[in-house]
Amino acid sequence: MSSGFDSADLARCEDALRLAIEYGVWDTAITAKLRSMVGETAAALVLATAKLHPKAQQKLGPGIWWCTERSLQQSTARQVADLKAEWIAGAPVYDLCCGIGGDTVSIARATASSATPVVGVDLDPMMVAMATENLRLNLESDHSIDNRCELKCAAIESLGIPSQSSIQIDPDRRDDCGRKTRPQDYAPPWPIVQKSLEGCFAGLVKLAPAAEIDDHPDHHRVWISLSGSVREQSLLVARAIDQAGEVVSQALKPGSRSAIAIDHQGRPAVFSSDHPYHADSANGAFGGRSANDSVEWADKPLAWMVDPDAAIRAAGLTAEFATTNSLAALGGPAGFLTGPESARGDMAICEPVIWNGACDDRKLRKTLRSLDVYPVRIKTRGVAQNPNVLEKRYRDCGQHPVTLWIGKTARRQFAAITRPQDSAAACDERIVPNG
Repeated sequence: MSSGFDSADLARCEDALRLAIEYGVWDTAITAKLRSMVGETAAALVLATAKLHPKAQQKLGPGIWWCTERSLQQSTARQVADLKAEWIAGAPVYDLCCGIGGDTVSIARATASSATPVVGVDLDPMMVAMATENLRLNLESDHSIDNRCELKCAAIESLGIPSQSSIQIDPDRRDDCGRKTRPQDYAPPWPIVQKSLEGCFAGLVKLAPAAEIDDHPDHHRVWISLSGSVREQSLLVARAIDQAGEVVSQALKPGSRSAIAIDHQGRPAVFSSDHPYHADSANGAFGGRSANDSVEWADKPLAWMVDPDAAIRAAGLTAEFATTNSLAALGGPAGFLTGPESARGDMAICEPVIWNGACDDRKLRKTLRSLDVYPVRIKTRGVAQNPNVLEKRYRDCGQHPVTLWIGKTARRQFAAITRPQDSAAACDERIVPNG
């Protein structure tokens, strides 16, 4: 595909792409036919897109998506994009650095009922061409798209965006050398990103999970995970803070942080701090709101083992999650949490302990066999054991699935066996302390 193609060229490329997807890209006869249909240069892009088709559908949803490897990596997962699109509705939306248009499609869907204008902007003409086709292919049922959705090839600082517009920015965080974590290394540069948000109705900036920016009293930072894996950090500005809170049914406060966990069906759960975050008073890897915050410490597992969602840890909210749920830390700030009762199951893995004791291979094997269980999942923190190796080693120990936790306190390594909550009757109910 080329941004200079006319409509007939684009139609031939689309036919070629559908053919490659249907019959496969490894068939030499199909490859030769593609070249005859669209030429050598366009055929190479068609083949590259067809190879990425399974990944694109898994990430962006059903449909046909023109993409490159790098642009697909930069794209937002469909469940995350759909959620965030609702945070910036209510005014004309500018999707800056739109890439192949995955977020633009979600925004167009979220604003369909109000016929809100949506403008996608990217500096790369190839991305604009792909985004144009992706909007057409994936919004075919929205007959208003031609009137309210527009794609522009431009630098964002040259746009002259009207005040009180909603703005989403997804700066390029990759180049030929790999991923960039520091916002100073993004394209466009961070000062331009900040200036673009001035006077906006609602602002949203996508950042790398590990990106460090100053916490601002008027902004809100949120870390988003999907199916347990942190996908991004987002900076919320102006009305986006209130609207995001309305969507997730929990008020988000300016100057603070939150963590949102999205399940595979797109349902969000949120844990939000009620207090401003002060990095200079953080309690080690926990993060924290005050130097006086205290987290209880435990030297062995209690009745429940808890592992907060990765978004909570990435946001530096582990300490607040622990104190809110009356949990203690096992083995330092990066360790597991434990407590006499369960915590919020939508923001953590929480399972009741049926055994805990020393982390000794022979003893563990004997205990698993006596309980007639095997570890369907093994979680480790601060230890050298390889979960994949241990899963194979202990698979034949019993019939019922459990979770095996291995960690380290100040004095020793420990092990705990817990009953998965989705199989409450899977194994013995008894708790065997200090096994």
